[in-house]
Amino acid sequence: MATPVRDASPIVSEVFAAVRKHRLVSVIRASEPAAALEAARAVIRGGIALVEITYSVPDAPSVMRQLVAESPAGVVIGAGTVLTAREASLALDAGARFLIAPNVSQAVAGAAREAGIFYCPGAYTTNEILHAVEAGAHLVKVYPVGVAGGPDYIKVIRDPLPRIPMLAAGGTNLDNIVPFYAAGCVACGIGGALADPALAAAGRFAEIEARARAFVAKAASYTPAVPASG
Repeated sequence: MATPVRDASPIVSEVFAAVRKHRLVSVIRASEPAAALEAARAVIRGGIALVEITYSVPDAPSVMRQLVAESPAGVVIGAGTVLTAREASLALDAGARFLIAPNVSQAVAGAAREAGIFYCPGAYTTNEILHAVEAGAHLVKVYPVGVAGGPDYIKVIRDPLPRIPMLAAGGTNLDNIVPFYAAGCVACGIGGALADPALAAAGRFAEIEARARAFVAKAASYTPAVPASG
């Protein structure tokens, strides 16, 4: 079973527990801060507890700050597409409790480590995944596995890397999240299949909320296999 790969601060332990419990991280991208804020509110109303505001959103830290201030207990706000130490610092100042990135950055890893914040960098090959762990990853975002390898790829790399917690991201959708869980992923990051920026731009937040509810129901339907006793 996948386990955390670094000694955990209280925040890291809290975020990792939420990831394991809910198995979904909503990825919010939008062309305007207001649209991103409303999309995030929609996924929260739909029952998703982990909300990633990406730096593709203009003035992303202001959106994070607003969500941190207003979100109900149990909702965890974090930052995505964190590429630099400055972006990490601004996100932390805004109250982000996790940092997610498509790559491994020693600067971002250092900022997360210093602040005791949950760090989830992106990697794909086994070599990249191990590099992410060495940099201090608590969870590794295997990206873009939804469109490059799918659950079968996770099954293959779990053999040599059985204890590294993995998040499936990039091309994940309602049909493949359960196969990703069954293949060994702790959770899935959901972007366009959930909070599609086009829906946010059109003000179709009720549809985003409905999608969130569907993802929550699908994730709840997964029952981990019980290992056979020998």
